[in-house]
Amino acid sequence: MLRFFLVSLVLALPVSGFASTSPLAPPPFSAVQSNAVPTTSTALRQQAIEGKYSLDEFLDEVTAYKASRPVALQFKPNRSNLWFRFKGTILQKTYKSAVFFTLFNVLLCVKVHLNLIPFFRENMEKLDKLWHMQMSLTTFILAFFLNRGASVWNDMNSFGRRIQGRLNDISILCSTHARRDGNGNVTEKAQKVLDTIARYKRLFPVLFYSSVVKSHEILTTDSALLGMETRGLITAEERALLLEMPGRQRHHAVIQWIGNVMVQACENDDVFHQRANLHYTFLDKMCQLRATYGSVPDKIDDRLNMAYAHFVQLLVDSFLFVTPFAALADMGNFSPFATFVLTMFFQGLLDLTKMFLDPFNNEGQGDDGDYLVVNTFIQEGNAGSERFKGLTKRFPSIWG
Repeated sequence: MLRFFLVSLVLALPVSGFASTSPLAPPPFSAVQSNAVPTTSTALRQQAIEGKYSLDEFLDEVTAYKASRPVALQFKPNRSNLWFRFKGTILQKTYKSAVFFTLFNVLLCVKVHLNLIPFFRENMEKLDKLWHMQMSLTTFILAFFLNRGASVWNDMNSFGRRIQGRLNDISILCSTHARRDGNGNVTEKAQKVLDTIARYKRLFPVLFYSSVVKSHEILTTDSALLGMETRGLITAEERALLLEMPGRQRHHAVIQWIGNVMVQACENDDVFHQRANLHYTFLDKMCQLRATYGSVPDKIDDRLNMAYAHFVQLLVDSFLFVTPFAALADMGNFSPFATFVLTMFFQGLLDLTKMFLDPFNNEGQGDDGDYLVVNTFIQEGNAGSERFKGLTKRFPSIWG
């Protein structure tokens, strides 16, 4: 616990005629895989489990057809807009650490000017050389670490979009192949199949994300399934079937339900045209969908080697530990400002990487920052389930 160690170290140094007070330290650094303090999302989940939060409100949001917010925080790429942003930026997450180390440096300056740390004065050059050597290594390692974290965030966003895309592919395939009458209207049997597949397509993301995102774990409960039934997302029979399965495995069943509906429909002349072509294309899209959503929990599990994260955490913490001393040796009275800037950027790079490595905010690394909004993925998928089916209820005549 680096910050508390620093405070104890300074207070333990010999002091005469001067009473020093330690700044109030913020919580210690958290490692990439450490247990996070309950966050906005996890606290919401805990409240829901304890009955303090309305499950109905949660279900209303995930069954909505309009996205309540973008998947990621939006911004204008001009200087004036970016300079005055605080909420959702790395400054919001890192400023406490920067302020702490700056106050620590101020306390150190006072002790040095009062000649209360003679040992430090005699060894300032050696400490400064160590700090400069470590700065190059820390900068180099953090650059690669940040790139690795950004790739995890981008992959997760890509998986979410590809899941939406494959489900929309199934929608357009079914809508364009649906059998129609002489006036271009979808037949009754075909419409029933389209409605069932659209409902399953809305159900799948809800159950899938509840298995990989901690803030949505409440959706695996029996009460949540009952709420889905009252909203028409599942039938009583389907709810009974889902209750027989483990909560985190139910989305696999829904994918098979979609496949079963399509297989039976393709055996019926009254539902689809070009059934053979549709059947093989549909199977290809289903396999792509399974491979994509299966990659999400895999990426969460193997996002980064633990030894790598541990090494980078030690590297940055040791660099920040030496910074107040080295800044004082290099810059004198200007060192508090230098300490603030260096801590903000080096700690900021580490915190930004941790946010990238926690794209769904499962560990609270994105509380004050930019994480992927799962409800938006679900809501956009809900809209997509009806888009092609609703727009093509009737085709124009092409034969005259």
